[in-house]
Amino acid sequence: MPTQIEEFSRYLLEHCPVGLVLYHPDGRLIDINPTFAEILGRTVTETLHLNYWEITGETSLVTEQALLKSIKPSDRLNSYEKEFIHKDGHLVPVRVSAQMVEKAGEWLIWSSVENISDLRKAQQEHQQAEKILKQNEARYRSLIKTNTQIIWVSSPEGICFELADWIAYTGQSLAEAENGGWIEAVHPDDRGYTGEAWGHAVANLSQYQIEYRIRGKDGNYRYFWVWGAPVVEDDGSVREWIGTCTDIHDRKLAEAENQRLKERYRTLVTASSQIVWGATPEGMAISREMPTWMAYTGQTESEVEGWGWLEAVHPDDRDRSAQIWNTAVASRCLYQTEYRLRGKDGNYRYFSVCGAPVKDADDNVREWIGTCIDIHDRKLAEAENQHLLDMLNHSSDAIIMRDMTDRISYWNQGAENLYHLKREQVKDQCIQTFLTKTFPKPKAEVIADLLEKGNWEGEVQHLTGEGRLLIVQSRWTLQRDISGKPCAILEINTDITAQKQAEIALRQLNQELEARVIERTAALQDTLAQAQGLNAILNNLVDGLLVVDTAGHITHCNPAFIAMHELLTTPVGQYYQELPIAGLADVIEKTLSHPQEIFAAEITLAKEHIGQAVATAIFKQTTAYEPAICFGSAVLIRDVTAEKEIDKMKTDFISTVSHELRTPLTSVLGFASIIKEKLETDVFPLLTTEDRKLQKTIKRVGDNLNIIVAEAERLTSLINDVLDIAKMEAGKVEWQMQPLDPDELVTWATTSTAALFETNGLNLITEIAPGLPQIVGDRHRLLQVLINLISNAVKFTQSGNVTCRVQQANDGVCISVIDTGIGIAPEDQPKVFEKFRQVGDTLTDKPKGTGLGLPICKQIIDHHGGKIWVESEFGQGSTFSFVIPTYKSDNKITAKLNLDALVKQLKEHVITTNAARNHQRKTILVVDDDTNIRELLRQQLENEGYNVREAKDGMDAIQQIKIARPDLIVLDVMMPQINGFDVAAVLKNDPQTADIPIIILSIVENKERGFHIGIDRYLTKPIDSEKLLREIGLLLSQGTSSKKVLVVDQNASTLKTMSDVLQTQGYNVIEAADSQDCIHKALSVKPDMIIIDSILSEEAELVKTLRFEKELENVCFILLSDSQ
Repeated sequence: MPTQIEEFSRYLLEHCPVGLVLYHPDGRLIDINPTFAEILGRTVTETLHLNYWEITGETSLVTEQALLKSIKPSDRLNSYEKEFIHKDGHLVPVRVSAQMVEKAGEWLIWSSVENISDLRKAQQEHQQAEKILKQNEARYRSLIKTNTQIIWVSSPEGICFELADWIAYTGQSLAEAENGGWIEAVHPDDRGYTGEAWGHAVANLSQYQIEYRIRGKDGNYRYFWVWGAPVVEDDGSVREWIGTCTDIHDRKLAEAENQRLKERYRTLVTASSQIVWGATPEGMAISREMPTWMAYTGQTESEVEGWGWLEAVHPDDRDRSAQIWNTAVASRCLYQTEYRLRGKDGNYRYFSVCGAPVKDADDNVREWIGTCIDIHDRKLAEAENQHLLDMLNHSSDAIIMRDMTDRISYWNQGAENLYHLKREQVKDQCIQTFLTKTFPKPKAEVIADLLEKGNWEGEVQHLTGEGRLLIVQSRWTLQRDISGKPCAILEINTDITAQKQAEIALRQLNQELEARVIERTAALQDTLAQAQGLNAILNNLVDGLLVVDTAGHITHCNPAFIAMHELLTTPVGQYYQELPIAGLADVIEKTLSHPQEIFAAEITLAKEHIGQAVATAIFKQTTAYEPAICFGSAVLIRDVTAEKEIDKMKTDFISTVSHELRTPLTSVLGFASIIKEKLETDVFPLLTTEDRKLQKTIKRVGDNLNIIVAEAERLTSLINDVLDIAKMEAGKVEWQMQPLDPDELVTWATTSTAALFETNGLNLITEIAPGLPQIVGDRHRLLQVLINLISNAVKFTQSGNVTCRVQQANDGVCISVIDTGIGIAPEDQPKVFEKFRQVGDTLTDKPKGTGLGLPICKQIIDHHGGKIWVESEFGQGSTFSFVIPTYKSDNKITAKLNLDALVKQLKEHVITTNAARNHQRKTILVVDDDTNIRELLRQQLENEGYNVREAKDGMDAIQQIKIARPDLIVLDVMMPQINGFDVAAVLKNDPQTADIPIIILSIVENKERGFHIGIDRYLTKPIDSEKLLREIGLLLSQGTSSKKVLVVDQNASTLKTMSDVLQTQGYNVIEAADSQDCIHKALSVKPDMIIIDSILSEEAELVKTLRFEKELENVCFILLSDSQ
């Protein structure tokens, strides 16, 4: 049992704060306490299994073993330091005290072990601190020696005692600098606040910071930055003051210069007309750097700050401006753009904006600075210039600008259209590369005139690179630079090729007519001379220009416009509606409402001149980021009065010559026919037929007469075509518009041309779509078009088929004539509808016709509101097509009314009712100033058994009629003293002669005037003998001129339509709208014929009622039904 002392000893062992260990000299552990095990990082049990020497550090092992061997039993070994090996491998420093003890006859070692890790660490830190302190002292001493600053040290009370650097700089002695004498070296102006600041710092133990000027030994003052701080002990007391004086004189001068530059910059910003702005490196606006911005826009500092400046930019420009600004900030590159900025008055103006980053020495952006320059006036000027350029570009004339070496700098759209060369192809190129010019005189003389007078004008031939020969009216204007030297030539070329070709065509026609009628040569030459004079006037005309903005204000007009309309002042600034120019407002309004289209119209100029106006909208794209904006409209006006007069003169000339040709042709054709008839009836039967030579002669004479008749008829057809086109151009054609069935029209045409197919061995194919709507048109004229197209197809088709196709089109009914003939070359297709033009080689191919057939067709189709065109492939055939609008009407009765049939029925009914009136020999009076025509008519009429009297002119006719009344009069129009119309008017207004039938037979076609007077028939020369004799027979069988017609219909539209048509045929029309009105007017007027609606007649029994009235028993009645 352990004793109480042993238990106490064990308790002390286990709770001793010092490690205790008992071990054998060989290192075997006998006993340890927990503190020892804790030093090793192990448990007691774990540690007892170790050897003492295993846990001893390598550096301590040999030394400790030697010490233990040197002690004697019962001796104590002085404490020593060693290192144990911790469980985790690091060395633990310890202090060990050991003593040899005996136990059970063995000598053991008893040691106390104290962990000195913290003590060792503190010792190391103390050593390190001493080392650093020595280094700092060395550095401080070195710094003092090498530093350019003045270093000073003072006592806690502020008395400086270490002033070596101060004395070296100021030149003061130690005695002068001590005890506050150093302040004498400070600038007098700085001493007061310097001493005050030093006293305050010493009293409050605060840092001493100040600037003042110190006088150097050279007597000059320099700025120094002075800093001082107290050195405080651990107990809070001040051991000393230490400080420095740093020379900042150069920096102060730089700051002063910088401040001066800033002031100058501020003054410049204030005085400049530009807006100056500043921004942070991130792109945010700095309001203090934007006083001019705020002054212009009226924004406040808070409104401008950051991104607020964008609110003053036009809404349409904000996104683009912000995007460009962000890109510039991100890439740190130059910022350039244009946008509209709102002023404080609310109006936007264009500004050119430029900004650049300000970088420091490290290439970092310190700030952004930029300017906004007002370019609004420049933009407006550019827009105005662009307006003018657009106008020039839209001019039909070719406008070219070239330098004195003939290099092209400007080439407008008119030039592109005329020469087929794009602007990009000719820019900066020599004009001779593309055009070969032929001048009316040597070019050197032209250049000399230009240099002397400043301008030149004349006709020039231009041969293009593609071989086209053009004739232009060329106007040159010399341009000079600021010094007055010639620098460029403005060339304006008007294409007069077509006019020249028209003159050539006119001369060709003149030559053809001269070959037939020699006596007309002088008149034709005079007319051509006049036409050439008018062409010369046309070639010198200048276009008028008018520009209007979108609000309707006139912004520009040229002198030609003012002269055209004889305006007293310029209309710039006025509204275009205020101009007294008919038609101008309409065409401008169209361009404003449809800016993408170009419109043309005829307008009236001053002095009854005619102007051709072309109007278009003007677009301007201010920047590449904005869509094109419409700024207004532009109108180019050309005085086309001369062109109109030339066309009229040409038409009148052709008409006059053609009319004059009819008189001799009438004699040629008439007498040839008579000769042929007499030979065949009276001469040839009397000749002996056995004589072969005589037979041959008879046949040759007959053939020659046939040739004379055929050629005269062909010449008549040619003249009729010429007159047809002249009448259409003059608007003198009488159009009988009515509803028509397309299939009936095709049937009439194919029936009329069937003989052509049999003669030429061709097949006719008709393709008519079912259910076609009616069209509205002149049946005779549309039939003329279709027959002409079919005849042409047969004429130019050697073999194969001709197809006539009718089908529904989007805007009407389309009729096509398709052949398998020779076709038309692509370059000739645009010419087929030109007057007097026949495609092909006229030197090898004999012309077939007048070249007027297709132009006449085009005139007819255009009048009907349709269109005609050709599709062809050379050698494969052609397709001619035309479209006629469909007929739309709610009046079914009018749609079914065939007015031609009605007029025909009126004439036929007269024959039926009056055919057996008087069979005695009738007397006919022939009135004509041409002896040959009178003789021709005499022979023809006497052959038919009529008595013939002649009158040489109108006065002679009137005198003879008063002496002896004829049964019928054949009357010419163009006669001396009094014309045929006036003769007819005299006779029809005389009750004694009003009922004498009159037939006008003339070269002049004016049926409307004749029928208005009351004549019965109107025929034209050359004389169609069969038709003339037929009409004479009809009128003589009638007895008297029956021209009064009573028309009765409840439908007002039908009533008016019939009245108009009958009046144009020479009938005197009386209208009635109901049965009572009919009876009343029939009894009072006593008409020759009555036309009644069948329904109205049945309801009122009008025919039966009127038949029993006196003097109405022989009246002709015509009933109209829905099916008529």
